[in-house]
Amino acid sequence: MTGTLTPWVLGRVDREGTERWFCFPPAGGGASVFNSWRSRLPESVELCPVQLPGRENRIDEPMPDTLVELANQTARALLPLLRPPYVLFGHSFGGLLAYAVSRCLHELRHPLPRTLLISGARPPQLPAKNAYHVLADDELVEFLRTTKGLPEPLLGHESLVRRLLAVLRTDLRIAADYQPGPAEPLLCDTEVLAAEDDPVVPPAVMEGWRGYAGGSFRIRRAPGDHHAIYDPDGALFTAVMNAGRAHP
Repeated sequence: MTGTLTPWVLGRVDREGTERWFCFPPAGGGASVFNSWRSRLPESVELCPVQLPGRENRIDEPMPDTLVELANQTARALLPLLRPPYVLFGHSFGGLLAYAVSRCLHELRHPLPRTLLISGARPPQLPAKNAYHVLADDELVEFLRTTKGLPEPLLGHESLVRRLLAVLRTDLRIAADYQPGPAEPLLCDTEVLAAEDDPVVPPAVMEGWRGYAGGSFRIRRAPGDHHAIYDPDGALFTAVMNAGRAHP
């Protein structure tokens, strides 16, 4: 069997002649959150869900202590796979990370993504509205329940939830602490996706990404809550597909 195996991508990267979409999960999440997308993407796209340290099959690996460090590690690990044209997509924490990875790629003088797709993530210049990472366990679980951040059946498994909360807290903390210095806007197309009923990152907040785009910029809005992006039958997923299509 041909192809490339790396702990940083869930599955084998092996389809030639396709455009690779590298997808970054939300805080506390693993690459498997994108499993429902596999059968819905066009044949011209190869889904490459990014697997970060500290979760799923990498659960015993330590997480970097800052978002900059995580972005640097991720960019360097993915570098051999990032053959143009490619797309970077990230949701929530993953959207912030996708931006930070793009900055690292620029510093490494590697071609940037054809399109940077950011969903449900605050732009870096806006401070985190709430310090979710300092909430007590029961408060954090309630936050996950109200925002549908975890399937309800999982919330009944105490040991699993405890482990997930530890990863989630780290992600939320390094995202809240991320304050990148001034940088030139990224010279790639940027599209942001906003769920109209998102209580965590309202659509108006997403407008702040405009200043980070050195190429074309567009906001796409669709009905849904903060995690509607993972429903392949939903309008927000359709918006992702439309945003990710190659520009004429």
